[in-house]
Amino acid sequence: MTCRIVSYNILAPILANRPEHYFKCQLEYLQIDHQWNLIQSHLEQEIMQNENTIICLQELTLTILPKFELFFRRMNYTFFHNLYGERRKDYMGVGMAIPYSIQLNSISIIKIGDHIRSMSKAFEKQTNLFTWKWDFYQLVKSKLIEVVSDPWETAMNRTNTLICVQITINNKSIYIGTYHMPCLYKEPDVMLIHASMVKDLMFQLAGGQDFILAGDFNIKPWDLCYKLLTEKDYVGCNMPESSSYEISYRSNTELVLKSAYREKNGAEPMYTNFSHTPPSPNFCATLDYIFFNGSLTVEKVLELPDHPSGDSYPDETHPSDHLMIAATFRL
Repeated sequence: MTCRIVSYNILAPILANRPEHYFKCQLEYLQIDHQWNLIQSHLEQEIMQNENTIICLQELTLTILPKFELFFRRMNYTFFHNLYGERRKDYMGVGMAIPYSIQLNSISIIKIGDHIRSMSKAFEKQTNLFTWKWDFYQLVKSKLIEVVSDPWETAMNRTNTLICVQITINNKSIYIGTYHMPCLYKEPDVMLIHASMVKDLMFQLAGGQDFILAGDFNIKPWDLCYKLLTEKDYVGCNMPESSSYEISYRSNTELVLKSAYREKNGAEPMYTNFSHTPPSPNFCATLDYIFFNGSLTVEKVLELPDHPSGDSYPDETHPSDHLMIAATFRL
């Protein structure tokens, strides 16, 4: 028995419809109707051509949510989602769809920032003359010098949410999770905290059973976060210190993940994200992954191109600046 895991950052319509940002894209390819027709076609093909297809979505937003609700109802799927983003980003979040035919045992929806906060305790302040002088000094200092933020505080304040379900297929229990990592390239410590926390949380939720974790992790295969997720006892991984909190969490460096594409092809895809924008001209890199742990075997993966065509995604055949990725697992 197999299951097919599809992961797709669909590109939020509110982010796509910015001609000044995707200035190398034709205007018609940035419209929601064009986006939706292609997304629907891609997903329907995956569902019809594979058994037990589970869909993981990132950059799901309020505007396009009703279309997905109707689509998955028509395809006989149960659809779960959590929209956690800011209003200006149309409450962007994540979603997961499971066929009615698959037994659904449990659902966990966890805000990683809140999970981090549950393992943190703020340092107690001693109120005396010295601390008053110290607080005054810090206040003056903050006005004159750019103060470096506490990465743990930043990590706690992120609302990114993990959706994890436990399902049974042919008497085989398995956990499936999806996550969209905070895109904070200038604050790598925050991404390191979230990557480690999500990994360890999936191991905790699965409780020794097989699991799959798919999504847009905003990390490249050579980044520190990728090594933390995939290399046992990686020596270069040290959690940052906190200036404000006592952190009880310790990253479990013995628990690591395998990547479906690397297991099957010997390497990660050449790219899963391609766009030309003012902040990142000609950006082309792998950011999306299907990680797993346990006795699962990767039978096949969705074939991806070696290099992009055109000047930038979205285009005539790509509704998002991300490629859809997929893997079939033998349970």
